[in-house]
Amino acid sequence: MKGLKAIMILTALSGAALLANGLWIPAKAALAYGLLDLAHDGTMATGTPQKPWSWADFGVLGILTVGGKQIHVLDRATNQAMAFGAGRHEEYAPHGPHVLSGHRDTHFAVLEHVKRGDEFSFQSSQGDITYRVSETRIFDIREGVVLPPAAGEIMLVTCWPFGAIDPGTTKRFLVLAQKI
Repeated sequence: MKGLKAIMILTALSGAALLANGLWIPAKAALAYGLLDLAHDGTMATGTPQKPWSWADFGVLGILTVGGKQIHVLDRATNQAMAFGAGRHEEYAPHGPHVLSGHRDTHFAVLEHVKRGDEFSFQSSQGDITYRVSETRIFDIREGVVLPPAAGEIMLVTCWPFGAIDPGTTKRFLVLAQKI
């Protein structure tokens, strides 16, 4: 009887440990997105991108809403930043968000369904801007470089094809949109 009771206690403790381990990542994600929202509020109040936590290598610029999905726009397109939202390419930073990158299997998965004529918005401390998609296309980075968008345009970039497992693809899905 003692042996059975010990096995039951050990099984219950093992189950509790597995449950806690399984909830750890979703709990961290919920906390991170809460902190990103607070940083966004700070950015809106101060006009300066705010870091969501002290060791972040990025600040929150605003919120991009595409296909009903809200995506945090971060002021850098670093690996750390892109784990939490769409990153702005710094080389275009003086003029606005212009070129944003995001992962095809998380934040920019919604781009798979974007087509010409669709609209999306970007909310920042500079105000709300609505864009209309003028073009979508696939680009192979081995063929050269993509010219940055003109004034009043924005380009959203993600790896292609959507749903692929290969992390080393050379193809990118581009969405070019104009301010309306």
